[in-house]
Amino acid sequence: MGCISPGKTISRFTRLAASGALMLSMVAPAAADAGCAMPGSFDDPDYVLYEDAKALFWVRPLHVDADGSPKAYHRDDPHGNKGLAIEYIGNGMTIERDGKPIEFNPREEDNREWLSAYWSIVKNGWKTPPGLLVDIYGFAWDEGEGPCVGRGGRLVSTTSLSRPAASDYCSQSRYFDALEFPGIVVPNRAEGEAAIPNADPEVAPPFAARGVRRGDLAIVYNPATGIWKGAFLYDTGPRKKLGEGSVRLVMNLTGRKRPPRSASETNSMSLPETFFLLFPGSVSDLGAEQDWTPERIETAAAGRFKEWGGGSLATALKRLLACADEHSIRKP
Repeated sequence: MGCISPGKTISRFTRLAASGALMLSMVAPAAADAGCAMPGSFDDPDYVLYEDAKALFWVRPLHVDADGSPKAYHRDDPHGNKGLAIEYIGNGMTIERDGKPIEFNPREEDNREWLSAYWSIVKNGWKTPPGLLVDIYGFAWDEGEGPCVGRGGRLVSTTSLSRPAASDYCSQSRYFDALEFPGIVVPNRAEGEAAIPNADPEVAPPFAARGVRRGDLAIVYNPATGIWKGAFLYDTGPRKKLGEGSVRLVMNLTGRKRPPRSASETNSMSLPETFFLLFPGSVSDLGAEQDWTPERIETAAAGRFKEWGGGSLATALKRLLACADEHSIRKP
């Protein structure tokens, strides 16, 4: 990840505005004058600035998350190269042999050991043969029955945020589709890690302690295109990883129209650098869960962004860029 100095931020912003990539060119000359005003910080798992109970900010690559999409995983297409899935099944499960992880290799020809273990598990009715240990986290598991396998072998891909009205864990409609909803991911609370009282128990303590809950609104900015878009916290991921977003979010930030058709294409969409701004407690802005739509999420997130900027989107963008400068200066 490349750090952004104050000078680079302004010159990049000016260049994008002049090219028409961003329609707020009038704010470029004053961008350096806007203050970030986020005095707090923590470094777990990466460096994050925060303003108590108001906002958190970080700069990270944006890796693509396909979870929640009915097209994410397929039992018979573990490498997502047969037109049945858009994600590597190794990104939704891990396999150990005799206590040692078997690494999933995206190159199918170099993944024989993992595939051999995987097919032995599938052929055994998803019951783990002796010597193997499986951890499934990307697709739904029906207690006592094994993974939720739909028609033709499609696996029900899950998100940490779910619709309570859909009580069936094996219903794909229970989860938020990464191809439809613009979402971000924060680390989950690790097993054995104490939960923060009165906070979201699924969210990692450094975020939960600042009021972050699943469903909270966010703004994500792509410095390569000058595009910012609204999103919401729709999933939690590995405890030591920060910087994931849904397929739809990445498409929105790049102007891409066609969704990916394979796992390799999905993973190739990752962005080298993005700015994240998350508003703790803002899930309340969305109203009743049954009314949540991608459009409602983007509109509500833009409203929070405008408020954070003192009532102006132009000022909010100035402040966002100032936080990128501040982040690069203060990051250990």
